[in-house]
Order: sequence, then structure tokens, then C-alpha cells
Amino acid sequence: MIGGDAARGTLEAPEAGNTNTRMSRRDSTDDSLKYVLGILRSLYPLVQTLEEFADGLVFSDGRKPLLVEEKDGARVKKLTRGLIVCAFTPLQQLRVPAQLSTLTEVLAFTLNHIKRKKLRNVLGFGYQCSDVTACSDPFRFHGDVSQTAASISTSELWKRINQRLGTEVTRYLLQDCAVFATVPPSCLLQVCGEPVYDLLLPRTWSGFFLDGGAAPTSFGVTRKTPAAAMRMKAVRDDKKIVSKKRAREEEIDGKREDRPVVKRRRLTMDETDGSPNTRKPESHGSQSWKSADQPSPRPSRCSIRVLSMLYGGRGLKGFLLNRKLKGGVGGARRLQGADLVRIIFLQSESNVFDGQAKFRKLPKRYFAMVPLFARLLRQHRKCPYTLFLRRKCSVNPETEDMESLLKSHSSPYRVYLFVRECLRYVVPEELWGSEENQLHFLSNVKNFLRLGKFERLPLIQLMWKMKVKACQWLGLKKRHCASEHRYREWIFGQFLGWMLNSYVIGLVKALFYVTESMGQKHTLRFYRGEVWNKLQEMAFRVHLSKGQWRALSPSQALKFPKTTVTSRIRFIPKVNSMRPITRLAGPRESLQHFQSGVRLLQNVLSACVREAPGPMGSTVWGWQDIHRVLKEFSPQQKNSPRPLYFVKVDVSGAYDSLPHQKLVEVLGEVLSPFAEQSFFVRQYARVWNDPNLGLRKHFCTKAEMSEPLNMKGFIVDEQDSGTLHDAILVERHSSEVRGGDVFQFFQKMLSSYIIHHDNKMFRQVCGIPQGASVSALLCNLCYGHMENSLLKGIAKGGCLMRLVDDFLLITPHLSKATEFLTTLLAGVPDYGCKINPQKVAVNFPVCQEWLDSGVSVLPSCCLFPWCGLLLDTRTLDVYKDYSRYDGLSLRYSLTLSSAHSPAAVMKKLLSVLSLKCTDIFLDLKMNSVEAVYRSLYKLILLQALRFHACVKSLPLGQNVESNPWFFLKMIWTMARVTNRLIRHINKGTSAAF
Repeated sequence: MIGGDAARGTLEAPEAGNTNTRMSRRDSTDDSLKYVLGILRSLYPLVQTLEEFADGLVFSDGRKPLLVEEKDGARVKKLTRGLIVCAFTPLQQLRVPAQLSTLTEVLAFTLNHIKRKKLRNVLGFGYQCSDVTACSDPFRFHGDVSQTAASISTSELWKRINQRLGTEVTRYLLQDCAVFATVPPSCLLQVCGEPVYDLLLPRTWSGFFLDGGAAPTSFGVTRKTPAAAMRMKAVRDDKKIVSKKRAREEEIDGKREDRPVVKRRRLTMDETDGSPNTRKPESHGSQSWKSADQPSPRPSRCSIRVLSMLYGGRGLKGFLLNRKLKGGVGGARRLQGADLVRIIFLQSESNVFDGQAKFRKLPKRYFAMVPLFARLLRQHRKCPYTLFLRRKCSVNPETEDMESLLKSHSSPYRVYLFVRECLRYVVPEELWGSEENQLHFLSNVKNFLRLGKFERLPLIQLMWKMKVKACQWLGLKKRHCASEHRYREWIFGQFLGWMLNSYVIGLVKALFYVTESMGQKHTLRFYRGEVWNKLQEMAFRVHLSKGQWRALSPSQALKFPKTTVTSRIRFIPKVNSMRPITRLAGPRESLQHFQSGVRLLQNVLSACVREAPGPMGSTVWGWQDIHRVLKEFSPQQKNSPRPLYFVKVDVSGAYDSLPHQKLVEVLGEVLSPFAEQSFFVRQYARVWNDPNLGLRKHFCTKAEMSEPLNMKGFIVDEQDSGTLHDAILVERHSSEVRGGDVFQFFQKMLSSYIIHHDNKMFRQVCGIPQGASVSALLCNLCYGHMENSLLKGIAKGGCLMRLVDDFLLITPHLSKATEFLTTLLAGVPDYGCKINPQKVAVNFPVCQEWLDSGVSVLPSCCLFPWCGLLLDTRTLDVYKDYSRYDGLSLRYSLTLSSAHSPAAVMKKLLSVLSLKCTDIFLDLKMNSVEAVYRSLYKLILLQALRFHACVKSLPLGQNVESNPWFFLKMIWTMARVTNRLIRHINKGTSAAF
């Protein structure tokens, strides 16, 4: 730490005469940067300023380097205190300081080494070079470098470091340390070293693995915590001693039983790339099963995801136990008992089925299990799955209309009854060990099927209350030692995890199509495979009849190269229809190139809109923008009340109906003034400490029109604008693009929307995919253009807001309200704007024709609903619309499995509370005191219900009775946070809370 004894203890202590001076300097630094320095201290065991780092160096000849000399000015001294050096271990065995190379050569050598060894180092980000081979000149740059690297090469401070501390120390700082530059008043910029965001532990773990090793982290590299880094050598020494002892024991015993090695399915928790990252398993029999050689098991970090159960319904043919093994003399063969034992305990599933695994002789323990699992396979082949399915999850075969089919889904309980019948028929009783174990497992299956979409079941909960002693098949002897019992727990955990993750989920996925639904949050629906096939076919025909897709002939489809990015379509159930959702598919490189182009288009358009917001019309992006608009309009109504007329209009199928020709015209008008303008796109990461959620990271992209500042200048500007404070930033990549090139990509993107469905290909000739990141911006620009063309002046004296495709007009003029409604109800074909009258609402009388078409007429004085809000038509007070919670279990509005302990529950509830305490409901400058109190009451009531749902969902028997003091403290903390948030929102007002 800066000024900490732990950091100085590994280096030579400073002279006593200089201690007080340095301490005073550190105190001034800590005051402005205490939050970001606290983040560094929590991640690194050694945190020092460059001045302290240099003072602690001692070379082999006993000399100490002098980085700052008396002739150096105050600026140089300030710069040395402005660099923070972080490391896991101190530099040792220093030779005599010597400048063996220039700073540019050292920097080039370090960059080439980073690129050749594929190291994670901030310095190497943006170093664009095709290949760095061993024969290349290592002291020359082989491509463009980032702004950070370029600034180091010209920095006077880094030249002094190279001259006065030597090339060896300079390379150590650039390659092996994490160096941060202070950017006053409160931020840091990482200059080199492993990205600081890689050291943050993932917030949630959603993979399934049962081995007790370290959990994978971002980019597939196991990260060492500071404590682990300092203890690594001691751990290695202990392992050497244990290994020697075991070798002697094995020579005496004359036999060895190997610990099985499990292939773990791992998901890399990188926020920018969601692709899975796998690791080859260790060779079978490479480690002993004994506890001294095993990593400590972490069942609390092993879990089974509900997401792995979604989107199936393809029948039993692909079910795990029905698959055949490849290879062998006789070709493909059915699964045998020994194969199943290998899959569950010894080898990966993919290796066994692909014929890649070398089948060695099973250890005696596992060989004794083969008859049990062979019986399980025999029972599976006899099991009447179809009969059980008809009994427990019956459907009406005569149902043909979509609305009835949408209601023909099975409840989680009916699905559980089906799974229970199958488990009792297939699994031999000996495998459960006791009826109590079987009942505990079935209870966990029932709970698992009731979880929400993004939840998971931890292995520790699956094994809770399970009695290992009752399972005689886990070992050969009745009496056993503690390490043997621990190993049997591991085997039983493997079996239970496989039963739920492979058998139960595989069975449900084979016979049901499991999906979420619109308006039901994370609640899952279970459709029989044949029911879903009917629904999907009907929905596809309806979508095709709209004329938005054009079928491609086989010859046209063959013309597309294999690198073409296509879209796969799936449907999400609504109340009486289906919503299509597309997902991009294609080769990884092509997909990444296309997605980066779409993100670039979004950032450039955002920069254009910031420069000239006129094309956006009345667009609002969320409640903050709505609050800003109403805050300007509301005081006038409160000071001089007058009748207000409200019109709410919703565009039907907004994204799907945007004409491509009009989109090209609109985007051409937006980008044409900037056709020759260069946009500088900066990608960076931000790390900060949230008081409720702990360390957080976020990856940002920002496009700028002006000449780009270096990263330090950019951070200073962001702090001056008030958008950044107390954060650590990492520059990732910077690029430059012309506005004309972006427009060309947009035209190419529109013409390349290819949909692949049921072995047929279609081209989208109208509309844009709803899930694309740029889609909302394109929709807003198109409707903003329509407003400027057809609705100019309609909001005079009132206000017009549009949240993507939901319009709201508030005006004191009845004629303007009627004109607005007439214009939109007639439709605007040039913009693909077609209104659904059943989603139109007004608070004034309308003609009979509009009433017959479905327009809703509300009382003149009422709470008017719009986009989750309720607006008082007299006072413009704003409330939240809680009607969407009707008929919905509150637990499905939360992902409860992430709150596995009372402390996690408190963190989750505080984060939700912070999100719900928004200005638009609690601002006394816009709302009356009565309205704020009413909103506050409902907010606290709903928070109490969330508290109840979270506490009831705590696993492992945790409840309020076990620790009432903590839960009372949690309630009091939520009350204090609410009070603080309300006072912050109403800062400067005289009202008391």
C-alpha cells in the first residue's frame, strides 16, 4: 500500500529523515484519490508511488538509484508521485543499473514480447501487427501502437526512468507491473500491466462443473488473488512434500486408485464476448484420489443453470441415453454400463461419444458400479415415456387456433410429475441409497422446474441433507476414513449433478419446448413438442404473410458465401400472438466484424445526434428524459390550472414495418453533413466501487467529432462534465472512421438481412431486427423525421413525447389533440406507421367511428397510463403503474438464486431499491407532497414483498429465526438508504422527511 508497512516490508526501509516528508505527500494524494487507491489496495498486495518504488530498490553492488535529483524541477517530482506502481511480488536480484537500450527500443521489445507470447497487457491493446515472428527485429515496432504506448515513448519521465533506473527496471515496470497514472481530481488511468478489470471476480457464476479446482475467470486465465499470490511458493513446497510421502505409501501398498478427472463445461464471464471457452481435461489417472492431492471442493460455486433447459422439443432421438458411440470395429454401438460410468465420473461426454477417448481399464471402485448403471440403461430402454407424458401432461389434439394453443402449456408441477414417474421407473433404488435421499432429490427437481429463466440451482443445495453413508455402491468397504468419506461425497455429487443436469434437463428438453413469455418476466412455459411445432408453423406463416420477407430460391441461396452472417428466428408467446426474435449466426470472424460495424454505426449516429438533436424529434430514452420534459411543463400547470387533453398512440409492429427506402433517405440526411467528417471512436473500460454492489466494471464506447485528445485529456473532460469520478479507466482501442463509410455500411447492412428458417432462406425487404443494438436509434430517427414533416407545431403550448414507438401528447388545445389523433389513426404509409386503435387512449370524447374501432376513452380527470407511468391529468403528478404485477408472482421479477446468503440478499435488495427510487416519482418540485407520499408508500410496500420473497428463497434452511438481528439490520439499512435517496433527490427543498 502507499505508505503501508506491508509494501515497504518487502523492500529496504526508507531513511528516517525522509519519512515525514513522504508521509505528508501521501496524505495529500490519498485525500483526492482515496477511493481509487482503495480499489488498488484491495486487488494488489504491493501498491506504491513511483518515488517510493525507486527508493526501495537496491542493486547487487549495494547502491540505491536516484530517480529524482536536486536539479530536477517541481514538475518532475510531481510526475514521480503521480505514477502508481502495483505488483504481486517485488523485483528481486537487480543487476547494476545500465541503460542498455533507448526507451523506444525497450518499448518495442516489450510490445513484441507481449504480442508473441499472447500476454494480457494494456500496453499491447491496439498494437496492430500481422505477425511477430522470432526472426523479426524485436527492437522495432511492427505496426501501429495505442495512444498510451505512443505517449510513453515520448514521455520525459519514462526516459528518466530508463536512464536512471536502467533498462531492466523499465522493462519490469512495463511488462510485469500494473502502472497507473493519476488524473486529477479523482481518477486513475492504467498505463500498462494486466487489465485491472480482469482481476475482478465475476458477479455470478452460471456454469456447471463439479471439480473442486479454481473457477475460470475472464479470458480463460486463472487469476491469482493477492493472498494466493503471496502464498503460492509455500503451497508448491507443501505439494512436493506430500507427493514424496504418497509415493512411498504407494510403493508399500503396491496399488493406486486414481482420482477421476472431470471435463468441466465452463463459460467465460467476459462482458464483451459471450463465447464459451473450454479446456482439455487432464489425462486419466494422472492424480491420486486422496484428499491431500485434491484441490479443496467448492460445491457452493458449482451450479446447474435453468438456461440450459430452454428451447428444446426435438424428441427423444437426441437424448443422451439414446445416443450411440462412434468408432470401433463394428461401427456405432449403443451405450453400455461402463460407458455411462466413464461419462459420469471419469471422462467428458463429448470425448466418449466422439470416439476420441482412450478407454482404459476401469478402477476397481468404478468397475463395481457397472452393473447398477447397466440396469439403469436397461430400465431406460423399457421406460414408457410417451405413456407417462400423456398421463401427466395431456393436451387437446383437436385444438387448432393459435389463441387456444398458446394456453396449452403444462405447469411446472405437471412436468415435475412426469419427471418423477420416469425417475422412479428408470433409476435403481440402490443408487439413491435410501428413500429419504430420493425424496430430497425429487424435491430439488420440483424447485428447479419452478425457477426463473436466469436462475440456477447450486450443487451444495442439491446435496444438502443427502446421506452418503446410505449409498453402499460408492465404495468397496463399509468402514472408511475421513478422506474416503470426502471422496465418496465427491462421487455422489457427480452422480446427483449428472442426474439433474443431463438426465432431467435432457429429458425435459427432449419432450418440451421451454420458453419465456412476453409480459411474464422470467416465468417459463413448458409446451409439448407437437404443440410448439404447430404454434411455430402458424406464427411463421402469419409473419410471412405481412410481406416483410422475400423467399430466396435454392440457386440464389447458393450464391451466398459460407462467411455470410445470417439470422435464426425464434418466437416468444404473447397473449394471443407470437413475437419473432432473430439471433445472428455465422462464422465467428464474420460475426464479430458485422457486430463491430453495427456498434460503430450506433456510436457515430449518437455523435451526430448530440451535435444536431433536431432529427430525433420528441424522442425520450427513459424516465430521466420524461422527468426532464415534465419538469419544464408541470410548473405552468400547477401555477395556473387548465384542462389538459391527453392522447396515447402506439405504432403497431414498429420495427418490422420501417421501409428500407425511407430509412436510407433519413440516414442520408443525418450523415450527409458529416460525409467527409472523421469520427474518432474510443473504446475503454471503467472500474469503480459501488457502495452497495462492490467493485463494478463497464465497457464503454464513445465517438467524437473533434480532434481526439489523449486518454488523460479525455478523462479530464469527462470529470469536468460531471459524468466521471472516482474511477479507474483502461484504454482498450481507438479508431477513426469517415461518416461516408458509415453510411455505406448501413446500406450494405440493410441489404444483407438474411433469415434462415427450416432449411429455407429469406431476405428481409422491410423492417429491421428488433434485438439489434442500433434498432431503437434507427426507429427514433425515422419517426423523428415523420414528426418534423407531418406534426410540426402540434406540441405548441403543450408537450409531445415518444418512447421509441409510443406517442404521448399533452396539450391544452382540443383541436391539436384531435388533429394529432386524426393524422396518426389514418396511418402514414411512407414511414410504415400503422396504428393499432385498441392501444389508443384519450381523455376526451371522440366520434363513434373511433369508438367502434377500439379507441379507449378515459375520464377527463384520471390517472392516465403511458409506458409504465400514471399521469394525473389535472396536476401532472406522476405515479408508477403497478398493474403489470397483476397475476404475476413477485419472485419472478427477481433472479433469486444469485442471493444465496443473507448478505447477498441485502446487497440485491439495496441495488433494486436504488433503481426504484427515481426522481420522476419522488421529486417535490414536480409532484405534490401527497403524490410523493403515495409513491413512497407503494415503493416501500413492494420492497417489503421483495424482502419476503428473497428471505423465503434462501437455501440450506436459512431463515429469519436463525439470525433475526441481521435481518432487522437489513430492514433498518433499507430505510436509511431510502431516506438518503429522497433527500438527495429533493436537495434544496424545504419539505421534511
